[in-house]
Amino acid sequence: MMKYVAEKWTSIRAGNFHDKTNVHAGSACGLAAFAAALVIASPVLLVSSQAVMAQTESTAEAQSGPILEEVLVTARKREENLLEIPESIQTFSGEMVEQANINGLSDIGLLVPNLYLSRRTDGFPNVSIRGLGGFGNTQGTGFYLDGVQLFADASSRFGDLERIEVLKGPQGILYGGANIGGAVKFVSKRPDPEAFSSTIKTRAGEDHYYDVDARVNIPLGNTWAVRVFGFYSADDGYYTNRRSPRANGGLSTADDDVSEYDEYGIRVAVAGDITERFNVYATFRWNELDGPNNVWLQELSGNFEYGDEVDFSFSPRHDRETFAATLELAYDFDWFTITSLTSYTDTDSDRDTDLDANPEFILDIFRPQRLDVITQELRFTSTHAGPWQWQVGGYLLEYRRKFDSDLLFRGGAGFLGFPLPVPPPLDATESAVFLADPLEHSHREREQYAGYANSSYRWRNFEIAGGLRVDRWEAERTNRATGEAGRQVLTELLGRASLAWYSGDERHMLYVNAAQGFEPGDFNLSGFAAGGLLDFGAEHATQYEIGYKGRLFDDRVVVTLAGFLIDYRDRQFELQTTDPVTGAFVEGIINVGDSENLGVELDITYYFDDHWTLNGSLGYIDAEWDSGVISPVNGADLSGTTPPNTADFGATGSIQFNTELQHEMRLNSRLQVRHKGSATTNAQFFDAPGDDYPFWNNPEFVVVDLGAWIEWRNWEIGLHVENIFDEDYYIDAQELPNFAGGALVNPGGVSPGAAIVGTLEQPRRVVGSIQYQF
Repeated sequence: MMKYVAEKWTSIRAGNFHDKTNVHAGSACGLAAFAAALVIASPVLLVSSQAVMAQTESTAEAQSGPILEEVLVTARKREENLLEIPESIQTFSGEMVEQANINGLSDIGLLVPNLYLSRRTDGFPNVSIRGLGGFGNTQGTGFYLDGVQLFADASSRFGDLERIEVLKGPQGILYGGANIGGAVKFVSKRPDPEAFSSTIKTRAGEDHYYDVDARVNIPLGNTWAVRVFGFYSADDGYYTNRRSPRANGGLSTADDDVSEYDEYGIRVAVAGDITERFNVYATFRWNELDGPNNVWLQELSGNFEYGDEVDFSFSPRHDRETFAATLELAYDFDWFTITSLTSYTDTDSDRDTDLDANPEFILDIFRPQRLDVITQELRFTSTHAGPWQWQVGGYLLEYRRKFDSDLLFRGGAGFLGFPLPVPPPLDATESAVFLADPLEHSHREREQYAGYANSSYRWRNFEIAGGLRVDRWEAERTNRATGEAGRQVLTELLGRASLAWYSGDERHMLYVNAAQGFEPGDFNLSGFAAGGLLDFGAEHATQYEIGYKGRLFDDRVVVTLAGFLIDYRDRQFELQTTDPVTGAFVEGIINVGDSENLGVELDITYYFDDHWTLNGSLGYIDAEWDSGVISPVNGADLSGTTPPNTADFGATGSIQFNTELQHEMRLNSRLQVRHKGSATTNAQFFDAPGDDYPFWNNPEFVVVDLGAWIEWRNWEIGLHVENIFDEDYYIDAQELPNFAGGALVNPGGVSPGAAIVGTLEQPRRVVGSIQYQF
């Protein structure tokens, strides 16, 4: 039996990319990479074709083809068949997570067109879906683990998963604020009371990469069981710190492996029935990260060099520890279920940044953060088999964050002409703090109270559905250094509606839907060219989508197609700039303006036979600022240009092969190609005639992976080559002010007033793995 997996087949678009200035070798390299991948696959395809022709085609199995199993998802907070939900969802089963070598956020982002996703250099996500959401502190996309939103450690290592669900477009009705672009849901495997099982898996690769995880399921009797997942992951990284000589001739004690990290954690889940109608699911998790923070690679022009060296005075680190617990209680009545989901999250996070990115000890930032979050959801869900299905619920969020940020002027600042009260001698300890400026000492609080209702009615071949949410949010922020405070309160009314048609054999579906979402507002700690707390308002989006889902050719081909139009208002963006009046560094979020996003997505899965599966997807976005939108930094008219962090085109593809070998062995292999088109950046906010950098985009790129593994009894041995052609690429390139009077880009010389920085993604790496099931 062939299990249906919702991954997709690839196509590479022929056409123009809207990169105004960058002529990058990525295009030629990308085509070469794709051609080389086909060359690698060609001999295997030829052998397969010969084998298929040699098979006995008269058997009933050959005539009927593979049988598809249902893929159940919980996008609408009830279990439903993926192909019968009237909205765009992409899923990866737990098995596919292993086969596609999905180890982090960037891997998910590369596999989903129109999803631009990576792990920021400070350990938080950068994400936009269909051009919705901004990078940095304006994510606009919710991350969930077992139905609970992740506010601090969404980029952590999650394993032992049943599946990953990517919900595209506004999810305001069932998920509320901070989900304007969609949601990424990690769904864990639940404890199984039927049988004991355990697995241990070890992976190792270049740059001293190690990853070990263990999973065990223990029945406790009757309906109760406990499931434990633990992991340890370490990597020296692929950045090198040059550690150039300082002005006094000495060298810093920074680690050469400036991007190394260690991460470890554990998750424990317990589930069972208290009575035949009353069941419990409780989880506890703890994880700790010791990783790099804001290890920026610097580009001296818009023609990227993609270097892998930095020159820092110390190794900027991010130490983060998270403890979280959830309790899910469900009581079944005759025709509906009451579910209570409670969560508590506590995170301590300390971040150091070498702000000047210079071997001298000049200008740094230290940012400790303490975060406490409590959520409570209560929902009533129909369980009868009738044509009318419904859901009613309430939601509460209490978010408390204490955030400190000290700008540190160190002794070495005197060497570059910074005015200091007493210039330090050349042999002074240059790491000593000479002056600490409280850049940000704040309390931030956010509360949300919401009630929602969602319903659908099936009549013959049609389903009509609708939903409504009333969401009251309150944001408060206090600058503890100045005593200034601000408060915003607003009630949002959101709607959703859909109409779907199903064919008589349930193999085809056509649908249209409309959905709304929002991202709450808040306060910055200071104003641009003004005192006081500068507020920014909520952003809103309304999406209109039309789509098709179907199974063709005796269920050998699965197709999903969607087109969308998004009205996006009061878009939030995070800017780092210098105050035009005071000249001081200012970091904040502001509402820039409105845009319109238009796009299309196509997914195809082809089950060639019981051995071969071809998958692929493509997506295209045409996003434009509305008329009259003005850059908040340079005053330029942005009308008709594409907003930042939008890749116009993306495509993915894979060829997967499996077969039985001798001696109880089974061979599996997978070739996958991921392409992202040229993406816009925040350069549009800074660009001006004669400035340091012309307008630039983040160039397109193609990444090719190849993996193979053999299963034998309880063993699995694999080899995976990531980024075979060693493609250089960024996902989060952006412009920043040139801190420390020119030290960032050109130490000791005349340098621009801005800098291009980016996070280099994974170069080529060979990883071996061994897994044993007890």
